[in-house]
Amino acid sequence: MVKRIFLLLLVFAIAPASIAHTSILWEVSGNGLSQPSYVLGTLKFVNEKDFFIPGAITQAMDKVQIFAIEDQVDHHHQHELNKAIHFSNGKDLHSVLSPAEYDKTASLFATEFGISRKRFDTDYARMIPLALSITMTRLSLKESLKYYDIELLHIAHEHKLKSFSLEPIEREAEAIQQFPMDEQARALLHSVNTFERQKEEFRQLVQAFRAGDIDKVFEYSQHPTENNPRFTEAFFTQRNKEWLPKIDKMMHEAPALIAVGVSHLEGTSGLLQLLRDKGFTVKPVPVESR
Repeated sequence: MVKRIFLLLLVFAIAPASIAHTSILWEVSGNGLSQPSYVLGTLKFVNEKDFFIPGAITQAMDKVQIFAIEDQVDHHHQHELNKAIHFSNGKDLHSVLSPAEYDKTASLFATEFGISRKRFDTDYARMIPLALSITMTRLSLKESLKYYDIELLHIAHEHKLKSFSLEPIEREAEAIQQFPMDEQARALLHSVNTFERQKEEFRQLVQAFRAGDIDKVFEYSQHPTENNPRFTEAFFTQRNKEWLPKIDKMMHEAPALIAVGVSHLEGTSGLLQLLRDKGFTVKPVPVESR
């Protein structure tokens, strides 16, 4: 059953106390490491008023020498990702939606976000449904956003850490293409048809993330990929396996903090379990709420 708004990577909210059993920040030790390293699960962006970096994360950065994120965030690599999330060969949403479905989507952008039909046709209809669904989430926040990768990278530079990416942006773009367009379209229409409910569910995602409840965050952020094993395998499982030897090498070279989308942590093929399977000891680090 399709459950949630496209949240493939997003935000923080409230929790009354530190979390002992689960967290967004994990200490990695053992397996020949002379000092602990850390794995951090992040969301893609957050409302500026909700943004903060817990002290446990900055403390971890004080202890490491290497910082890594999924992809590079410079203009060239973002340009490559931008190409991947737009239709090619002059196509647009008309190629995957019926006229009535297209009109309903455009109408939502007009009523919810004040985007005219002309602007929707010109700027938004060229996005693939996956990207358009994420854009709905971003626009629904109606305020300035903070992007965690960018903010964490700034902190890493202030700490004079060696900074790396786990893959070129083209690899993520390749994984995105594994989500069949017809299923993207169905998921987009579900978001359009249930947008009010999904805004509330997004708020719940924010709460779960701030509380460090990665099981709940994973449930939300996987939508709608649980209905497409091929995409889940390409976007999460396979990339996790590709990252693992790189993370292993970094942690053995020097203490490292690895920041990835929180959905990459959970499950039998998540990075936490893959690290355990490789012989590391992985334990949660309590993260305070604001």
